[in-house]
Amino acid sequence: MSRLIVKGLPKYYTEDKLKIHFSKQGDVSDVKLMKNRFGESRRFAFIGYKNAEDAEKAVSYFNDSFIDTARISVELAVTFADSNVPLSFKAKKRLAEDRIRDTEEKLKRLEEAPKKKNKINPIREIDEQIAKDHKLRDFMNALRPGSQTQTWADNSTVSGEGGPTNEALVEALAKNDKSEPTTESVQHDPNVSDHASDNEYDDFQKPIEDDKSEDEEEMIPLSEVAPGDDSMTDLEWLIQRRKRMTDNPSQSEQNGNKDTEEKKPRKEEEKETATQAQDGQASIQQQPEIVQEEESEDIQNIRIISQTGRLFVRNISYTATEAEFRQLFSAYGELDEVHVAIDTRTGASKGFVYVKFQDPDQALEAYQALDKQIFQGRLLHILPAQPKKDHRLDEFDIKNLPLKKQRELKKKVDASKSVFSWNSLYMNNDAVLSSVADKLGISKTELIDPQNSSSAVKQALAEAHVIGDVRKYFESKGVDLTKFDTKERDDRVVLVKNFPYGTSLDEITDLFAQYGELKRVLMPPAGTIAVVEFRDAPSGRSAFTKLAYRRFKKSIMYLEKGPTGLFTRDPNATEAPDVAEKKEGKEAKVTGGDLLDTDKSDEAVTPSGPTVSVFVKNLSFSTTVQTLTDTFKPLEGFTVATVKTKPDAKNPGKSLSMGFGFVEFRTKEQAELAISTLDGTPLDGHRLQLKLSHRKSGTNEKRTKSSKTSKIIIKNLPFEATRKDIVELFSSFGHLKSARVPKKFDSSARGFAFVEFSLLKEAEQAMDQLQGVHLLGRRLVMEYAQQDAENAEEEIERMTKKVQKQVASRELASLQGSGRKRLDFDETNEFEGL
Repeated sequence: MSRLIVKGLPKYYTEDKLKIHFSKQGDVSDVKLMKNRFGESRRFAFIGYKNAEDAEKAVSYFNDSFIDTARISVELAVTFADSNVPLSFKAKKRLAEDRIRDTEEKLKRLEEAPKKKNKINPIREIDEQIAKDHKLRDFMNALRPGSQTQTWADNSTVSGEGGPTNEALVEALAKNDKSEPTTESVQHDPNVSDHASDNEYDDFQKPIEDDKSEDEEEMIPLSEVAPGDDSMTDLEWLIQRRKRMTDNPSQSEQNGNKDTEEKKPRKEEEKETATQAQDGQASIQQQPEIVQEEESEDIQNIRIISQTGRLFVRNISYTATEAEFRQLFSAYGELDEVHVAIDTRTGASKGFVYVKFQDPDQALEAYQALDKQIFQGRLLHILPAQPKKDHRLDEFDIKNLPLKKQRELKKKVDASKSVFSWNSLYMNNDAVLSSVADKLGISKTELIDPQNSSSAVKQALAEAHVIGDVRKYFESKGVDLTKFDTKERDDRVVLVKNFPYGTSLDEITDLFAQYGELKRVLMPPAGTIAVVEFRDAPSGRSAFTKLAYRRFKKSIMYLEKGPTGLFTRDPNATEAPDVAEKKEGKEAKVTGGDLLDTDKSDEAVTPSGPTVSVFVKNLSFSTTVQTLTDTFKPLEGFTVATVKTKPDAKNPGKSLSMGFGFVEFRTKEQAELAISTLDGTPLDGHRLQLKLSHRKSGTNEKRTKSSKTSKIIIKNLPFEATRKDIVELFSSFGHLKSARVPKKFDSSARGFAFVEFSLLKEAEQAMDQLQGVHLLGRRLVMEYAQQDAENAEEEIERMTKKVQKQVASRELASLQGSGRKRLDFDETNEFEGL
């Protein structure tokens, strides 16, 4: 952990004082003094260091020490993910509020449960109860008015229109024929009125609810009904009820009002039922929306990250670089982009970074692993980022474009992702010839004669001359040419190639200045290539994306990202572009540092050649770049110091020292003086071992382990090239002993050649001058060849080794292509007798 918690601080101590106090043990990246709501110190703070080693040193150094008269306690801080971290007051209050809210919701649901039951249609519920209980059904039928009942239909089924069906009527008549007396006896019955039967038959002509011609009889409440006698006839029971109703008119009025309420039309009841059903459906439809609103923040973050694969990381150190975050997050998957937000006015970091993964699942894994974790002394806060706005064409639109346009778009996309270049110092052949002709004061036609067969050789020699001048110019400006063979690329550095001859430095500056502030712009006097360095990486990426393969004047401009660590020193006043004065029209103000600092006069002197490196061995693993710089900075000619590191496999995002480093000086004499002065000097408990570092160029790394010879092999040779062309090209650098171009059986060239010089120095000069030269459109690749054998025995030994190597390679290829095979052992075992 690189973050500390400091307890027992004096109440009057401020964050500035804390930073000064704890900076004695390393670079402090964050200071957080905890205060209450009144702004008073709570006497503890958090201190963040750049790396974990400095934090551990600070714990052992400051723990149980004193600040003024207060004894402080210093410990390594833990993250929120630690189970031992106690809950804060706010977290406890939030949990209590959540419990109260859950309890209130449960009580509310219990109160609303009976109301929901009451919303069910009561008429339908009563009808279901009546249909289940036959006694209750008979009782309710008995209470109906006479206009809604049929005396003969005690057990008959009634149709939906209010009258009995034909089958029920036939059965009722059949029963009456067997059990009831004849119609004559019925007619002479004195208890039955003459028109009773007519009224009953009128009910079959129309529905019961539409019969309004007859007065409806009102019934008394059931509570007042006296228990009846089983022998009493229906007519006697009806007369008895009428008498009771006339005796109590007030109750009859009340009962009449109740009856009118019960006689609501069925249409109104159906309307009420429909509205209740709609209310129920509306409440059901609203339930999913409520659940969706209550989705937790963590679930929302996981859902967005699973869709976009892009993270927004804030509360980062203002000195953190994109390379550090790329190293931190690359442990979880392949990255598409890492973008640290930069303030365009000051060039400083804004304190947050965007990280885009190729696989969203890997982004989710990184979010769950690194959120609320400590990095460079700060607690990272990771949030899901919205998808990046992309204005690119889709596949359908691209297919509709012409083939030429499709290829141009593909080149622009591939250029931004490419990390390899076959020739970083490529120059336009026309620009090279124009530059040489202008330097010699002749025209290009005079320089290159179309009728002459050696025109290709002259062009190659002219290119070699220009490349030599360019190399010398870049070395004088602090450019390390050996870095062009490395793989790592710096987004801030852009190599500009293939622009027409005659393009000025101001034109290149104005072209790139619109995308961000420039740190330096270099163009050799030949005017065939340029190097542009931006102040920040986002500006360099923007310029590269917009200007790659863009037409500039009469040619297509080629761009390439420069290697990491290309420059060995900061730009001086002559190398910095004057863009600000042109844009704002203000005079450049002289700062106080320019007037008071007299040591910068020596630094402004441009060195005559490349810097000299001193190899520093036996460094302590705790020694940092700052410590090494402070040790060598007082020496004359010092430029920069570096400590070589490697990624820490156990702790992703961190690095480990490899125990050695390099210190750059301007001249060899100054480097030798530093070695004699500081060799054996103790630093962090280790005695330094110093010696001159001998750089190996990219071509030397590709050569064989044998020593340099006067014989050179030329690869990637054009098939049209002849032995005469090879002799003319290489004879310019010395006397040739031999030149050979191997051929096939049909007399065509095999694509390579051998040349041998009389002296080793001549071969070295040819190797140095012809690197990157083109012959008939092909870039020549040269290496030192093996010297010829001095006798027959040596030649036979070489041939034997060559054959053995070929046989071994064939056997290895056969084993790799054969796959798994079954091994059959012989029946006889040589170990049987043991």
